[in-house]
Amino acid sequence: MDTNLVLARFGVAFVLAFALGLVRQKLGKPVGFGTFIFVALGSCALALTAKSLRPNDPLPLLGSVVTGVGFLGAGALFRTADRVVGFTSAATIWICAVFGLTLGIGQYSIAALVYAAIWIVIAVDHLLQSRWLGVHERKLTVELRLGLASDEYARLGLPPLDQAQSMEFDRGQHRLVATFSIDRPPGHLVDYVQTLGRADSVLGLRLE
Repeated sequence: MDTNLVLARFGVAFVLAFALGLVRQKLGKPVGFGTFIFVALGSCALALTAKSLRPNDPLPLLGSVVTGVGFLGAGALFRTADRVVGFTSAATIWICAVFGLTLGIGQYSIAALVYAAIWIVIAVDHLLQSRWLGVHERKLTVELRLGLASDEYARLGLPPLDQAQSMEFDRGQHRLVATFSIDRPPGHLVDYVQTLGRADSVLGLRLE
């Protein structure tokens, strides 16, 4: 295969995967930009190799790449106390491999469509989260001063105590520990927790 063609495909895979991974990194996703670059370049290299070794039937080699990357994507999944998260990151890794494969075998139109679809989904997902649609719940544990007046509690902006997932009273230290599920978007959540932490009646916070 022509060296210039190989370099061109590698260069395109590197630049486009770099842009994709950089945005995911800035959004604070669990998979960094390096992973996307390695997956795209590795898939592109294996596609080029498959075309060189078996030009008439490269599909078995290409299929093994997609399967292998599926196991890599599974590593992006992790369990919290009440759910499993990371499915979007795992799927993005997988489709990034598909992008590298299609680019490596010279299917430029398909590679372009796949890459455009990735960006469309990322943009729509970010828009939905900014509008609180599909935002995952987070678990907030708050340590409060025992005997808090109802109006003072209301000013904290916490859900009613009867909606708490768990509560613990410690009369010796005069505190109440309550755990809530909240679904604020990341930007609002940081501001909310910081404001909550400055309240005199709040003795401690933990966000999961």
